[in-house]
Amino acid sequence: MDSTYPRNKGDYVWGGYINFYIANGGIVFPCLDVPEDIEAERILKQAFPDRTVVGVPGCRTISICGGNIHCITQQQPSGKIKH
Repeated sequence: MDSTYPRNKGDYVWGGYINFYIANGGIVFPCLDVPEDIEAERILKQAFPDRTVVGVPGCRTISICGGNIHCITQQQPSGKIKH
């Protein structure tokens, strides 16, 4: 069963900054390539003053799949799945 949806030019893609990733000594946050990216970076730097804050450009594309930086950095099990 195909559970994907087609993406058409002009379709709305929701994007948000809440899907950032907290790493050792740093914060990695999605940039949506809009002016609000600067404000998101400022807020994260204020919230996490002891960490390096890094934005990743082009994350609107990741949002198409329904997640973002935090979602795609999660652990994956190793080995084969037993049925």
